[in-house]
Amino acid sequence: MNITLLGHHDIASLYALDRVMSLLPEHDYSILLSGDLGTQAAPEDSLQRLSEADAELCDQFLAGSITGPVAAQLSQRPHATLPRPNSAEGLRILRDLKPELIISIRYRRILREEAIAIPGHGVLNLHSGILPDYKGVMATFWAMLAGEEEVGATLHRITDSGVDTGPVIEIFRRPTRPDRSYLANVLGLYAEGSNMIAAAVRTIAADETLPSQAQTGGGRYFSAPDAAAARRFTKQGLILVDGEEAGEIRI
Repeated sequence: MNITLLGHHDIASLYALDRVMSLLPEHDYSILLSGDLGTQAAPEDSLQRLSEADAELCDQFLAGSITGPVAAQLSQRPHATLPRPNSAEGLRILRDLKPELIISIRYRRILREEAIAIPGHGVLNLHSGILPDYKGVMATFWAMLAGEEEVGATLHRITDSGVDTGPVIEIFRRPTRPDRSYLANVLGLYAEGSNMIAAAVRTIAADETLPSQAQTGGGRYFSAPDAAAARRFTKQGLILVDGEEAGEIRI
């Protein structure tokens, strides 16, 4: 099957993209990253340290010094950015790739109906939060801040331009680890999250129906945390990054 992977240049996305390709080597892939968002510097020191640590882990991962499922696999494959997927040029790029399936993992753009309609098997998205309760940005941060006993990842379909609103295929849950950093808690979701994607792709490739269920309940959409939220996080004894996150990147 011809699969287009949409991701972002952050360590969780790169790790998951790499893992999905290693779990499903029989398929053909194209990789498109969301590119520079043009955001300002983080509004608080701990958020800036998180950004810097993530960038350093990305560099190490792509250089192969962190052993992923296939060392430096992503850096050896053709990839490009797709910052405007719904523009005429973005739609042309997607159509030229002829994807039968699109899989989004931390892609930072909203796909609209014309882009969603391109792949015959639709669009799957892996969200690092339990839906519908935690939609939007940095769901694990907000779950930890709220004192949730569990964090999780949700595999769902993208069927319209709503954010994290599509039918749910599967949810992975694990106990929150408040003794570990936010980034470690996030990275700890992606091994099993990638397994969920692999199982779904195998179902689709076998021409079997992929079960899904509409979300019930409104849930809540969360934006990126501001400085006040980051300070509340720290005041609760939680940390964003501690330098040991690479241990969560595993086969």
